[in-house]
Amino acid sequence: MIELLARWCIPDRDNVTSPSVRRAYGTLCGIVGIALNILLFAGKFFAGQLSGSIAVTADAFNNLSDAGSSAVTLLGFRLAGRKPDTDHPFGHGRIEYISGLAVAGLILLMGVELAKESVGKILHPTLVDFSWLVIGILAASICVKLYMAVYNRSIGKRLNAPVLLAAATDSLSDCVSTLAVLLATLVGHFSGIAIDGWVGILVALFILKGGIDAAKDTID
Repeated sequence: MIELLARWCIPDRDNVTSPSVRRAYGTLCGIVGIALNILLFAGKFFAGQLSGSIAVTADAFNNLSDAGSSAVTLLGFRLAGRKPDTDHPFGHGRIEYISGLAVAGLILLMGVELAKESVGKILHPTLVDFSWLVIGILAASICVKLYMAVYNRSIGKRLNAPVLLAAATDSLSDCVSTLAVLLATLVGHFSGIAIDGWVGILVALFILKGGIDAAKDTID
């Protein structure tokens, strides 16, 4: 979908050294990311309310945070494409790195929040209401996030854009997070064992590692 939109919306799209082309790619990825993450938030929030699952609801707000990350990506590329001025004679390209670091910070924040939610689930374990609709929404979310990771990584490497590579890492972390929630829901239903909290801790550690790695790459 991104490649098709790029053909329609970005003239001279192969000239990735051009500031205007880079800005156009960043804008496109940011808009698509915001739209997809808002849709995922709506679907998961509905699923969380339907099942009474704190884990699913928390995962929904993780996607809402990702929409914010996409907005940061969009803003970063728009600002980075500004022309040099008196205070910035070499241009504003390094804003891409600052926005990449902001995305990494959001990844770390969501990792901490998920860890706190998971500890609460461990201390007060409860089974959730099972629904195949919820399972379907979570499975669809994993597929969408995998797609987002692929296109962000592909374009991020093409443009050498840390903010898009950080967004790809975030999307992969979300895949693992949602997969863990999906598996915990299935295990809880078929075994009667509430493992949401323990799975959440493992996912939180994975997300935190992804955020630290993204921050290190951006700082380097």
